Amino acid sequence: MNDSLRNDLIRLSREINADPELAYKEERAVGRITALLQKHGHEVERNLGGLPTAFRARVGPPGPAVALLAEYDALPDVGHGCGHNLISMTIVGAFLTAAAKATDLQTGIELVGTPAEESGGGKIDLLDKGVFKNTVAALFSHPGAGGQWSVSERLLGISVRRVIYEGLASHAAVSPQKGRNALTALIALFVAVDGWRQHLPSTARVHGIVREGGVASNIIPSRAVGDFGLRAAEMEALKEMVAMFEDMARGAALQTGTKVKIEEEMRPYLPVEANPILGEALAQELVRRGKSPSRGHLVTASGDIGNVSQKVPTDYIGFPVSAEEIPGHSHRMREASVSDYAHDSAFVVIDSLAATALKVATDKTFRDSLRK
Repeated sequence: MNDSLRNDLIRLSREINADPELAYKEERAVGRITALLQKHGHEVERNLGGLPTAFRARVGPPGPAVALLAEYDALPDVGHGCGHNLISMTIVGAFLTAAAKATDLQTGIELVGTPAEESGGGKIDLLDKGVFKNTVAALFSHPGAGGQWSVSERLLGISVRRVIYEGLASHAAVSPQKGRNALTALIALFVAVDGWRQHLPSTARVHGIVREGGVASNIIPSRAVGDFGLRAAEMEALKEMVAMFEDMARGAALQTGTKVKIEEEMRPYLPVEANPILGEALAQELVRRGKSPSRGHLVTASGDIGNVSQKVPTDYIGFPVSAEEIPGHSHRMREASVSDYAHDSAFVVIDSLAATALKVATDKTFRDSLRK
């Protein structure tokens, strides 16, 4: 890779990191990526699948393709505390590197820009629109910390529920007996969840926040709202968790004489089903570059890459932004994601992803083995 492209990719990473945009509103990030692709001679299809901040670039023959999936949305308050600027950098870099070396491609190589991973699930939107119907393999990357490299990571599936309790307001001092406290119901649900955790397997997670809890301390709250994320490693376990949680939510309403409504706050992100053959190809490329990736490590986070992996052979590289452990979704992660260490890691990822994409696109025997 020449110095000009290296500098362009580092600039892209830094600019996206410094200018965070939330789900489905990543106009400036997409503009920067598009400008870089066009600078290197590639046409960009905008409004992919009807999403204003989804896009696609492509090289090779029409029809089937290996897809490199980019993310670029940020978190509220924290900004790019999940390192999506590095995902953009590595995926764009891998596409440009592969495109520059592409000869005799049997399938296309695509860069697909997928918005709204942190909230909403842009990859699910694109799946629903048929964007991946001709995808023979999907490749991805994700930053972490602690000097750790990985392939074929497993991610938990997640289902998010909004629980709305409706009670009856009254004067908290003069006539509390006339009220029905919706906040008490929500607190009872939190207590039930805390007791439930001791019976959950180590691969399960449940966590929640109070979105609404009343308007004044001297008014019995007539409405309380909480959001809860439920995570599990397998779909059947996730369904069982959701059913148990909803029973507990209804039980808290019975305890307090309130009414409850349970809504699906976000479409489920499915567990990642990594493709071991694709993962082994990625691992071999990393080993050639002096890295020793783990295989099949369980990460108790979730992502809409899981939904893609259930339909298309999928794998990805996990790579470090620092030698020390840094919590994800944090300001420290955001800052580390533009460090020299992170960018050095990113260039290893770029070369490994590009080589694997070219292998998929030029080796029919390997490509066919991904579906077995």
